[in-house]
Amino acid sequence: MASNQDIQVTKLFAEFVSKADVSLLLTPTVVAHVKEYLLDYLGVTVAAAHSWESTEQILKAVVGLGARTGTSTVVLKGNDFLPQYAALMNAALGHTMDFDDTYTPGSLHAGVCAIPAALTQAELLGSEDATAERFMLAAAVGYEVICRLGAKQGNEAYARGFHNTATCGIFGAVAAISVLKRLPASTVEDAFGLALSKAAGSMQYLENGSWNKRLHPGFAVHDAFVAVSLAEAGVLGAARPFEGSYGLLHAYTPRTEHDLPSLVADLGSRWDFIETALKPYPACRMTHGLIEVGGRLGQETKGREVEKLTVSLSSPNHIVVGSQIPNKLHPANIVDAQFSAYFQLAHAWLYGSDTGIEFSKRLDDEGIHKLSDKIECVKDDSVKGFGSKLRVQYSDGETKEVDIPFPLGEPEHPFSRDRVEAKYFSLVTPVLGEGKAKNLKNLVENLESHSVSELLQLVS
Repeated sequence: MASNQDIQVTKLFAEFVSKADVSLLLTPTVVAHVKEYLLDYLGVTVAAAHSWESTEQILKAVVGLGARTGTSTVVLKGNDFLPQYAALMNAALGHTMDFDDTYTPGSLHAGVCAIPAALTQAELLGSEDATAERFMLAAAVGYEVICRLGAKQGNEAYARGFHNTATCGIFGAVAAISVLKRLPASTVEDAFGLALSKAAGSMQYLENGSWNKRLHPGFAVHDAFVAVSLAEAGVLGAARPFEGSYGLLHAYTPRTEHDLPSLVADLGSRWDFIETALKPYPACRMTHGLIEVGGRLGQETKGREVEKLTVSLSSPNHIVVGSQIPNKLHPANIVDAQFSAYFQLAHAWLYGSDTGIEFSKRLDDEGIHKLSDKIECVKDDSVKGFGSKLRVQYSDGETKEVDIPFPLGEPEHPFSRDRVEAKYFSLVTPVLGEGKAKNLKNLVENLESHSVSELLQLVS
C-alpha cells in the first residue's frame, strides 16, 4: 500500500472530477440517491424561502449588493440573480431550517453545497450542455468530495472551531461546477487551491445562536463560483490544498494522523455519499436520537413524575449540544434551541417527536424549562457518531436506560419511502399547493425526461 507521502490527494480528486462520465459513474443506485436527496433539498428550501426568520434579511442584503442583474434562479425569489448570489441564497435557504441531509462520518451537511452549486451551474449552461443526467452526476461528485474530505476532518474539527459543512463544502461545490463545465484536471486543481483560502465556517455561532450557521453553505458555494472563475482565467491556486502542510487536513482539525490512501481508495468506483441520511427533525442531528426516544417514552409514561434524565454524548457532540451554559439550558432563540439537547429532549418528552417546527413557538414554555432543569448531559466517548444514551430516573424509583446508536434516517435505522414523501409534502404543499407539490415531485422522479430549467421554473 502506498504511504501518505506517495499519495497526491489533490491531483487524484481533480482527475476524478475532470474524468467524471455519465456512462461510467451514473449508476441506478447513484441516480436513486441523488433524486431522493434533491427532493428533500427542495422541500426544506421551499419552506425556508417562504417563511423563516432570517430569509428576508439575507435576501435584502444580497439584493443590496446588486445581485438582481443576472438570469439565475433563487427558490421562490425569482430568476434574475447573478449566479454566485443565486447559489449563495439557495444554499443558505437549504440550511436555514437545519432540516437538510447529514453525513455522519463527516459530521456535515453535503447536500446544501453540492445541490445548489449544480443547480445554478446547470441552469447557466442550459439543457443542451447540461443535461439532467450531467446535473445528477455533478451533484453526486460534489457530494462525494465533501463526504470524503469531511470523514477525514471528523467531529474533532469542532474542537478547533470549524464547521465541516462549510470548510469541506466549498470543495464539493467547486467539483460540481467543474463537472458541469467539463474542466481539465489542471484547472480543477487550481480551483481547489484557490478555494482553500476561502474555506471557512466558524463554530462561534454557538455563542448566541447566530444566523452565521445558516449562511455557511451559502458563503461556501458563492466562493466556489469565484474560485472556479479565477482558475479558468489562469489564476494560479495553491498546490496540494488538501494534503499540504497548511492544507485542509492539517489546518482545520486537531487530528494528527491522516490515512491518505483510504481518502482516495476506490475513488470513482465506490460511492461513500450514498450513506447520507435524511433528517426527521429540524434540529441538530446530535439531538435526533433523544428526540425520537424521548418523544416515545414521554408519551408512553405520560403523567409519571421524572426525577432526572441523564444524556450521554461523545465529547465533540457534548461541546455542540450538551454544554451546561445558559443558552443551552434555556435557549432564547431558534438556533440555540436547535442546538440544545436539554430543550429538544424536554420538548419531545412533553409534546412528542413529530411536531415539525412547533418547538420554535415554545421557547418560553414553563414545562420545558422545568424538565430541562432535570436533565444532565455527560461526556461518554463510548458513544460514536451521532449516537446518544438516555437514562431515565422516575420519582417512584424505577430506572430505564436506552442506548441510541443510530438516529432515525441513518442507513442502520432508515427512513421509509413513505416518510421521505411525507416530509416533503409537509413542507411544500402549504407553500405551493397540492397540485404543484405533486408536479415537482413527479418531475424529480422522472428528471431524465426534463431539464434543470424546468425544475427551477416550478420553484422560482
